[in-house]
Amino acid sequence: MAVRQAVRRAWGVHGLAGTEREIVDLTFVAPGGAFSMIWTPLRFRNFGLVAVSLLVACTGSVDPGRGQGRLTVRADVSASAVATLVAEITAPDIPTPLIFNIPISGGVAAGTITIPAGSDRTVTLRAYDAGGTLTHSGSATFTIQAGANTAVAITLTPLTGDQPIVVTLGSFTITVTPASPTVAKGGTVQFAATITDWNGNPTTGTIAWATLDPSIATVDATGLATGVGVGSTKIAATYHGATGTATVGITP
Repeated sequence: MAVRQAVRRAWGVHGLAGTEREIVDLTFVAPGGAFSMIWTPLRFRNFGLVAVSLLVACTGSVDPGRGQGRLTVRADVSASAVATLVAEITAPDIPTPLIFNIPISGGVAAGTITIPAGSDRTVTLRAYDAGGTLTHSGSATFTIQAGANTAVAITLTPLTGDQPIVVTLGSFTITVTPASPTVAKGGTVQFAATITDWNGNPTTGTIAWATLDPSIATVDATGLATGVGVGSTKIAATYHGATGTATVGITP
């Protein structure tokens, strides 16, 4: 591993003493990429060296030649007290863990993370309530390919009595419409699925359709659902492991 160092100096005033601030940039260059660390030892001209080092920044980059996988992270947290979801990515060839905060809005955690391509990528997810208390955690280890990746589901185990939370990570998001139609028993409703990739771009592909409760409604390979019993059930559309759902209500 090679090390590159650059030193910058700046003068300022601290009380009655002139202060020399020396900013040291270290870049560690390894076969997998480069990682930079910056700290600022403080020297007080009137009082000598002060033995304090302040860590200002620590950043990492991956060799572009290896490629990256971008995954959408999505979870329904509406039935829990979760206010913050944090993803941590570690691997033998990733010296510094990658940390991502997944935004939560309207009871849904949704965001995008970028992971260097390679094997043995461990994704650890931790959920916290509004007070900062850890409520759920879970992890999985898998291989990330450059470009598109099949979705992976990670179940977060509750630590405080809440229900488990299932988090999906994949390269695609599926939206099913209509979202919550109602049809009479024996009637039909046509569902459609929209596929978007990690950049939000529309994507075409073959959707696999399924019903959660075939005693309430069935669905064929085109997304046409038929009501067979009174009640409600979910209709699911799946593509590359990513799933979107809608709820259909069947009346007498």
